[in-house]
Amino acid sequence: MFTPVAATVADVLTDDELLERVASRDERAFTQLYERHFGTAHATARRLCRDLAEDATQEAFLALWRDAGTLRRRPGGAGAWVHTVARNRAIDARRHAAVHQRRLVHDDSVLLGAPSREPTPDRAVADTQTRERLHAAVAGLPAAQREVIALAYFHELTQSEIAARLSVALGTVKGRTRLALGRLARVQGL
Repeated sequence: MFTPVAATVADVLTDDELLERVASRDERAFTQLYERHFGTAHATARRLCRDLAEDATQEAFLALWRDAGTLRRRPGGAGAWVHTVARNRAIDARRHAAVHQRRLVHDDSVLLGAPSREPTPDRAVADTQTRERLHAAVAGLPAAQREVIALAYFHELTQSEIAARLSVALGTVKGRTRLALGRLARVQGL
C-alpha cells in the first residue's frame, strides 16, 4: 500500500518566509532555499564563468546567509536576489581571471623579449621615485578611500570582494574607488 510522505514545514513556505527564518539562523530554512535555487543560480554562473561557477554560486549563498536580515521583502524575493548575486560574482570572477591571464601573458612576453631582468640604473631611479610619489599620494587619501585602493591594487580583490570584506554596499566601494582614482590622477607624474 502507498503511504504519502509528509511534507516538511519548509516545503510549504514561500521564499520570503524562508528568508525570515534564515535571518534567525534557521539552517533548515537555508537548506531549503539552497535546494530551491542552487540549480538555476549555478546555471547562470556557469554561462558566465564556466570553471569558477561553483565558487560564484557558493559565494552568493554565503552572502544570503550573512545578509538575510537585510533582504526581507525585496522585489523578486530571495530567489531573484541569489541569482543576481551569483551572476555578479560570476562576472567578477571572469574579470579577475582575465586580468590575471593578461598579467601572465605580459610577464611571459617581457621575459621572452628582455635581455636582462635588471632595470637600467636610470630606470631603477625613476621607478623608485614614481613608487615614492604613488605611496605618498595613496597615504594622502582619506582612510576609507585608501583602504579600498589598498585592497583593490595591493591585495588584488574585486570590488565585490572588497564590499564583502568591509561590509559595505558595492556602490559605496565603487564611489570610494572613483573618488580615490580621481585624486590620484591629479597627482603630477602618475
